[in-house]
Amino acid sequence: MSLQTPPTLLQLAKRSLLKDEALAISALKDLPMELFPPLFKSIFMNKQTTILRMMVAAWPFPCLPVGALMKTSNLEILKALLDGLDLLMTQKVPPNRWKLQELDLRDARHNFWDVWAGIEEGVCSPDDISKMEPVVYHPTPGKKQTMTVLMNLSLVSSNLDNYLNYFCWWAKQRKGALQVICQKLKFWAIPDYNPLELLEVIEPVSIQELEINTCWDLKTLALLAPGLGQMENLQKLTLKEICVPLAWRGDREIKKAGIMKIISQFSKLHKLQHLYFNDVCFLNKRLEQLLGCLESPLETLSITLCMLSRTDMIYLSQCPKVHQLKHLDLSGVTIFNLSHSVLGILLERLAGTLQILELKGCMIVDFQISVILPALSQCSQLTEVNFLKNFLSLSSLRMLLQHTANLKQLTRELYPAPDEVYDEIGDILPDRFEQHCSELMNTIKVIRQPKEVYFVSNTCIDCRECCVYSREAILCSCWQ
Repeated sequence: MSLQTPPTLLQLAKRSLLKDEALAISALKDLPMELFPPLFKSIFMNKQTTILRMMVAAWPFPCLPVGALMKTSNLEILKALLDGLDLLMTQKVPPNRWKLQELDLRDARHNFWDVWAGIEEGVCSPDDISKMEPVVYHPTPGKKQTMTVLMNLSLVSSNLDNYLNYFCWWAKQRKGALQVICQKLKFWAIPDYNPLELLEVIEPVSIQELEINTCWDLKTLALLAPGLGQMENLQKLTLKEICVPLAWRGDREIKKAGIMKIISQFSKLHKLQHLYFNDVCFLNKRLEQLLGCLESPLETLSITLCMLSRTDMIYLSQCPKVHQLKHLDLSGVTIFNLSHSVLGILLERLAGTLQILELKGCMIVDFQISVILPALSQCSQLTEVNFLKNFLSLSSLRMLLQHTANLKQLTRELYPAPDEVYDEIGDILPDRFEQHCSELMNTIKVIRQPKEVYFVSNTCIDCRECCVYSREAILCSCWQ
């Protein structure tokens, strides 16, 4: 028969306070700091909002990482948290009693609560915790005490929900005594509101990642453009499916003005390192205007499913801001009608830095791949390559694999199945697929030890999936 471990004094004290809310509130001024986190966590989970707001005002640490406890957005909990900040900001609290500086609403795991859970078992001490307090970027420190709220926004609806509407209203009323830090701002829907309204609440210079992951038109993006120019610390920018609005399609001047309003902001993005364009309508014949004004070299450039002109590609091969790239993705950019030598020149200049190369669906054919192979073989830092959905023969693929023989860092390789695996109408011939892909795999094994290598066919007409040949197996559902 096992004996149950008796509760610690801290556990007994927490249980007693949880039973009597009035006692807990009256005891806050004398409550040991060790008891605050476990008590706060229990009160938060039980949604005891009255004592919650009092605990926020009395919080004995610089940061309250409450976002790590939030499973879903709860308006009543938010109001209690913000009421607690009001108690702190509006009352004349002596400096030695005002500890809280940051309310962290970010939805992320935070080791603060795990460590304090350890304290209940006697694992850690308050001295250990003081070393773990997060250091947070403050863009606009004022002369008087300023409260900071940290949040990341991922906006999935066209309208702001009640939770965000209330927060924005509350924050605007306290603009002088509050700064709202948002490192990641993501849009997943077309906003029915002016997106600049968010930047009346958020400090634009705090935004490090901006992602527009849905189909915006140029008009909506142009509304945000002045705010984009204020994001001086932006490191990652993603624009996906930016189209021309119907009202602008017949008016070249208004379309040009909107595009220039957007492009002109890029000169202000002094720390931009990662740039992703997917199906963006305004790049064609404007790549020099956009990349030429950047101040810092890029680490990532992804231009996918976009139309680029010959002059764009020539500039890309010469632009000094891309000659330190670690990741280049031109998937879906049709290189067939462009000068294939330009891509070779670009790869030559990236030989010492490029780690990931993606050229999926670029309509590359045999004579083009042969031109870029000498440059490709010099890219000694490559870890991943993707040549899927191009049109290469068995002999061209053999040459491609031979030219990657000295690329010792390669860990993941994606190649198209050779043209010879298809019949006259484009159907996959299973025997040929297995035979030729096996030959190509053996070609690799002779020259080096591959890690992840895949040969992938076009979509199978029968199962509407691709056939995949890897070191382990052949995958095609209609062959099972």
